Amino acid sequence: MKKIRLKIKILLLSITCMLFTSCFDLVEEIDMKADGSGSIKATLNLSKSKTKVASLMKMKSVNGLTIPSQATIKSETATIIKILQSTPGISRVNHTLDFTNFIATISCDFTSVTALNSFTKTLAQHFKSPLGNNHSYSYNNKSLTFGRQYTYASSMSKEFSKLSQNDRKLFDDAFYTQIVRFDKSVKSQNNPTAKLSATKKAVLLKIKATDLISGKASVANNIVLQN
Repeated sequence: MKKIRLKIKILLLSITCMLFTSCFDLVEEIDMKADGSGSIKATLNLSKSKTKVASLMKMKSVNGLTIPSQATIKSETATIIKILQSTPGISRVNHTLDFTNFIATISCDFTSVTALNSFTKTLAQHFKSPLGNNHSYSYNNKSLTFGRQYTYASSMSKEFSKLSQNDRKLFDDAFYTQIVRFDKSVKSQNNPTAKLSATKKAVLLKIKATDLISGKASVANNIVLQN
């Protein structure tokens, strides 16, 4: 998923426009089991700018960007949930929308990374996003290797450069964080930015949004577990 990337995009694309006027955090948590199944939870947190976001939502547009109403956000969320519920291998779909602190979450279980990738591509097609083309997960239960493949899209930097200097500065406090937890201990991982937890059963990756947009950082990783 995600995303979400990002992604993310992936969580609530209906409020993307707010990200151009507020600092935010996107957190993706994946719990992987040895058989390749697991669960994912994505959280979009704009609480650091909740006063500003609350004011923005009273307006129809800012700098040419349409500000969605609560009704629109709820409608888009319902669409995402329906897509997720109809994706083979996905179950136990849950979500929350907090319009006081402006925190949104979406979570589900998946039977395999194939289901996870299928969900990502389905959402990408629905929202006409290139996300599904430059990002995917893989898992080999024989070699106990969990991988995340990612290809940087230069279009992100081009779109970002179109923003005013003041709007670009607002991304200085924006971060993307991914936490992947496992049943087994991690033997190795090859993302230079990622960190291994004290228990050696989780990998943490926290990247500044500006570094991800510019291509200075990557979310790609290859994690090998202990037998």
